[in-house]
Amino acid sequence: MDKKRYLISLAFLLGMVDAAAAACTVPSQIVNGGVVDSTPVMGDFNAVATCLSGTAPAGTQNSIQLDNGSGGFSAVGPLTDGQLLIGSTGASPNATTLTAGTGIAIANSPGSISIATTGVLGGGGADWLNGTAVVKPTAASFVLQTSTTPPTGAAITSSSRGVVLSTSAAVNGTAMMAEMNVPSGHWQATMLGVYTGGLSDYSMPSIAVRDAVNNKAIEFGVSANGAGDYRFDYFITSGGIGLNGRVNDTMSQDVGFPQPAQAIWQRLTYDGTNLIWSFSRDGEFFIPAYSVSATADLTNLSKIGPAVIFPPNIRQTWPAAFQVLSWKVVSL
Repeated sequence: MDKKRYLISLAFLLGMVDAAAAACTVPSQIVNGGVVDSTPVMGDFNAVATCLSGTAPAGTQNSIQLDNGSGGFSAVGPLTDGQLLIGSTGASPNATTLTAGTGIAIANSPGSISIATTGVLGGGGADWLNGTAVVKPTAASFVLQTSTTPPTGAAITSSSRGVVLSTSAAVNGTAMMAEMNVPSGHWQATMLGVYTGGLSDYSMPSIAVRDAVNNKAIEFGVSANGAGDYRFDYFITSGGIGLNGRVNDTMSQDVGFPQPAQAIWQRLTYDGTNLIWSFSRDGEFFIPAYSVSATADLTNLSKIGPAVIFPPNIRQTWPAAFQVLSWKVVSL
């Protein structure tokens, strides 16, 4: 190789190094018009070769290249299915996969990550059908009770979603209840329900507690207020087995209350002294609406369950159904 070809080749390699890395030091400086000897030329070639090796991709095929801080590369990978680079302050990023939280499933596949809920809606307060809180009831867990004159065709049946407390026609001054025994000691009942049927004026889906000895009952729920508004109500009934007619009711009204036709969570807690009724839109965060003395109206807390009350001044005789999607009673 002659002098000119040495110089052209060396200049080409130095240009490559300059493009690949800003700093590459050669031992000999070759200038135009100078005498070229093989020793400095080969020394420069070897230096250039070392620089090029330092700027070559690191790791194996498909690795991700990182600046090693010395003008060259370090490598992470190759990444496996679903792996991402996650930053670490003051250090190189790490190759890792996403971690699934409660109610979340993550599926890693070549070139993609799929994130989905684990078969239920909501969870952790996402929406009204909080899948982690739902306890599906069955009709066999309850006994149907009614006022002396029952709502027409009153029945309790199981459905694919839970239990339906229904009537083929609402009747003035009547009631129906799906009841079970109240636990001993302190307890808490939680229900998710949706009501379908006429509301005017005061039809009320509720949680009811019945005194089976003295034939009296109290109901907490959401009812209509006239023909256009909704209210929370603490209702007291007596006569027959305790469901015949109204003794008193105490209402609470606010424009922010949910209507019975929406899915609403209700909870009734007995703490040994009081009955505390609360509501929730997500099955996780409950807001107390009533706290009344447990012995103010009932001597015995015998039975508990979903109920629908049709006071004397309802305006319609339409079919009605209380869809109970979740029901749970626990001792405290």
